Parts: sequence; C-alpha cells; structure tokens
Amino acid sequence: MRQNPKLFRIFLICFLFLLSFHSAFASEQIHLYLKWYHQFQFAGYYVALEKGYYKDAGLEVIIHESSRGIEGLHQFISEEEARYGVGTNEVLLQWYAGNPIVVIAVIFQHSPTVLFTKRTHSKQSIQDLVGKRIMLSPHVYEILAYLKKEKIDEDKFVKLPHSFRFLDLVDGKVAALDGYSTTQTYELQKTGFPLMVFSPRTSGIDFYGDNLFTSAIEIQKNPERVKLFREASLRGWDYAMKHKEEIVDLIHQKYAKNISKEQLLFEANQMEPLIQSSHVEIGYMYEGRWKHISDIYADFGMLPKNLDLKGFLYNPNPKPNYELIFSIFLIFLFLLLIVWIIQRYNWNKRYSENLRTEVRERTEELKLSNDALNKMNQILEFKLTELTDAQEKILISEKLATIGNLTAGMAHELNTPLAAIISSNRTIEDFFQNHFQKIVNAVFEYSSEDRERFYSLLKEYVNIEKEFLSGKKERELKKEVQVEYEEYLHNLVPKEQEEMVSLIIDSSAYIIGDHLNSILGTPRQKEILSTCSKIVNIFRSSLIISMASERSTLVVKSLKKYLISEDHSQSEDSKIDIIHEIETILTI
Repeated sequence: MRQNPKLFRIFLICFLFLLSFHSAFASEQIHLYLKWYHQFQFAGYYVALEKGYYKDAGLEVIIHESSRGIEGLHQFISEEEARYGVGTNEVLLQWYAGNPIVVIAVIFQHSPTVLFTKRTHSKQSIQDLVGKRIMLSPHVYEILAYLKKEKIDEDKFVKLPHSFRFLDLVDGKVAALDGYSTTQTYELQKTGFPLMVFSPRTSGIDFYGDNLFTSAIEIQKNPERVKLFREASLRGWDYAMKHKEEIVDLIHQKYAKNISKEQLLFEANQMEPLIQSSHVEIGYMYEGRWKHISDIYADFGMLPKNLDLKGFLYNPNPKPNYELIFSIFLIFLFLLLIVWIIQRYNWNKRYSENLRTEVRERTEELKLSNDALNKMNQILEFKLTELTDAQEKILISEKLATIGNLTAGMAHELNTPLAAIISSNRTIEDFFQNHFQKIVNAVFEYSSEDRERFYSLLKEYVNIEKEFLSGKKERELKKEVQVEYEEYLHNLVPKEQEEMVSLIIDSSAYIIGDHLNSILGTPRQKEILSTCSKIVNIFRSSLIISMASERSTLVVKSLKKYLISEDHSQSEDSKIDIIHEIETILTI
C-alpha cells in the first residue's frame, strides 16, 4: 500500500512537537552529595524530596550518602553542573586552593564539633588535658584553634589520629577526642560514661556547620536552578525542624533503618540550638563570620590575612543585572558614532571639494599674475635695449660728451632694479615649481581649525606695505615680538625662541595682532608659519618687481625725454634740468 507523503509529514511534525513539549517541561535532574551516612543531620533534604518541594520547583534530585566523609567531595562538585554538596568549613580552604565552588546556604549557625573528655571533678577545665593523649579528626581546625587559644599548643599534648570508635574514650585509651555534639553525645551517654564537653565557642571560636555548596559553573549557567534548589531545600529544613517526630519516622523507614528513632530524635533536639531556626532564617550566612573563620585558618598559615571572599559566597538576592541594558546602550552609542563618522566624512568631503575649487581658482589667478610678470619682464628687457641704443647715441653725440660718464653710471645703476626683477621672478618660478604643490598638499592635511588659522594669515598679505626691513628695524621688531609673546616663548629653549621669532617676522605674522596667539597655540604652528613665510615671499617678490619696474620706467622715460630733446632751440638750462632729474631717479 502506497503511503501518503503529506500525512507522513504531518505525523512527523506532531511527533517532534510533542517531543519538544515533553523536553521543555521535563524535570531537571541534579545530584546532592552528603558528607556522611544518612541521619537527621540531613533531614531538610529528605523532606524537600519526599514532600515534593524539589518536584514543585521542576527539579529531579538524587541524594547520595557518603561513607568516607568529605574526601575529594569539593573537587568532584566543582567539575560539572547540576552537582551540590554538604560540606564542612573546609569548603573555604578548597575554594582558596582553586576549586571553583560557591557556598549557597549555611544550615548550622554554630558548628556541632566539640571536644569530649571524662568528667573527673567539679573544677575541671580544658587545661587538665595538657600532656594527655587526644584523638583528633583530620582538618578539625576549630578544635586546634580552640586548644591554641587556651595556650595548649600541639607540642603540649599527644595528638593521635581519630579511630571513630568513641568507646576508646570510655576504655581510657585516650583522654579526649573530638566529635559531633548532635550524635556522639548520645552514644557516650548511653554507656553511662561521666561525660565532659568542651566547646570552641566558649573561647570565641564560632564556626559554621554543614554548608550547602555548588560549583561556580552551576551558578553562572543555571542561576535560576540554583535559586530554586536552595529555596526548596530550605523549605524542607523549615518543615523538618517544626515536625521532628514525623521526620524521624520518615528517616528511620526510608534512609537510616540501622539508627533507632530515639537516637534520631535526640540528634534532632541537639540540632535545634545549633540551627536556631526560631531566631535566624535557615540558610542565613554572614560574611563577617566567614572572615572570622578565615582569620582562624590564617593563624595556622593556611590562608592569607584579610582574605577577600568575593566569589565565595552566594547572594540569593542579587542586584538587578543591567549588563544587557548596558550592552544595548553601548551598541546604540556605537551605531550613533558610526553615523556621526559617516556624516563627518561627508562634511569633510564637501569641504575638501570647496577647498580644491578655491585653491584651483587661486592657482589660476597666480598663473595669470605670473604671465603678466613675464610680459612685464619682456617689456623691461625691450626697454633696456632701447636704453642701450639711446646710450650709444648719447656717447656718439658730441653734444652729449659732457654727460658720457653719467650715462655709463646710469646704465650700471639700471642693472640693480633689473637684477632685482630677474631674482624676484626666479623666486616666483621656484615657488610654483618646487613649493606650491607641497603647500597645497600640506594645507589639505591640516585640521579645519589649522586651515582657518592659515587662511586668516594669508588674507593679511594683501595689506603688506611696500617697505623692506632694514637691519636695525628688523632687530627692533624682533625685540617687540619677544616682549609681546614672552609668555609663549619662555617655554622654548633659546635656539627655538630665535627660530620662532624669525618665523613670525619672515611670515609677517606679527601684522595679524592677537590672532597670532591662535596660530602659536596649535601643534602645527611652525609648519603654518614656515608655509606662510614662503607665500609672503611671493608677495614681497611681486612688490620688488613692481617697484623696480616703476623705477626703471622712470629712468627710461627721462632718458628718452632727454634724447628726443636734441632740438637746438632747447636751452641749456632745460637740458641741465633733465640731467638733474635722471640723477635724482638713480639715487632713489
């Protein structure tokens, strides 16, 4: 029979939906590892499991008892998620040693660890144990700290490893041994043994007991599960301490059949003053107490002084996590920055295009000016030729024999303005051939503020007066510049001061007054002033050519006027006046 593909696809989709639905609502399985055999000491966890508190939280919890205490427990818990453990105060040492674990609740506000010994007389004290045999469990640092505080160091008694046979005390094999006041007290009292109990709390050494902890990875990846497990467990503890007889029956029937109900109830009653559920919320822990415990360990050289406990203690009510909001805010700022950069780029692009257009127009103007100067130079050369011809005619003419020497001197003096014109023209040609493009490129690299400073100085060059600084006037001007800008120059070494003053004068920057402070305030001040000094040389060269041209033209006109005036009817006084005029021009 041929299958219907459409029907098969619908069935497959429904099956996958049901499978995902079941997975979404399936209980999360986690494991709780105890530090000893099943007994009332762990009653709260049994209650949370049997009363369905874990199930109500969506958790499937498996409780594991231990037969070897806490050996290897902390590392085992820290390796994976979904693992929780009940440990001693050694959890602090294990955390400092590098096991990533976090304490999430404290069940016993006071440790049940005490020191048992035989009652011998009414004034008996712990000092009676000096020189005696004492049997101690591994890592029982609160008892060692207690003895140490009572001036009983380890060299003042015989320390024996714990056999966990409490009848050794009854049989007199040891003078004292440590144990739990909640369980071992019952065993010793049943024998009728005259028991004396010493608690570290009498000396101010107050440790926590039975700490619920988990891995740091569990806290990071499953914070909600940690919260639910903790709340369900503490709910179980609250019920257990309020219904001791009921929970004793439960533990005896399902978890510890080898322990009598009488002993379990005794343990429950002994735990009441240690848990203090009627005074303190079950699970509460105070960082100051943990610092106290840390200081005790520090006295034994096992921890540093003033240990920072950040990351060790769980906070059931953390502050709201604004990390996501902060991340979104950063992303928004980043996008805003990108938009601003793009807009800025467009602005700069338009500004650059405008600047290129302006530079191109200025370049054309300068080229036209250069062409005009070249034409003027040609005219001057032509005028010079005419002047030379005129000079030859004057020399030939007997009538001008008396002024031959003057004409020769005049030709010599004309070389000065002409040389100035040629030199200035070369300066202009060199500027356009070797410096102009570099200056344009440099201006494009300036910031908008530096370009504004550059243009503010450039605009003033049209106002440069037709005068040139003599040596004396230049020295006076340098002194004025040094005095006026002393505040800026005093930060420079003498060589740099002299260089900066020269740049200010060469670039004629002193003519812009207070605006010069703006140029001196930018890191590119030397580059701007150096560039402007090259440009101002063009303006000065243009002025030189203009002045030299005017003077040369006057000389030529005077000579021409004189030569044309060869009419014999002209008086000698008139000729003398023309000669005097030429001499005046040459002395300018």
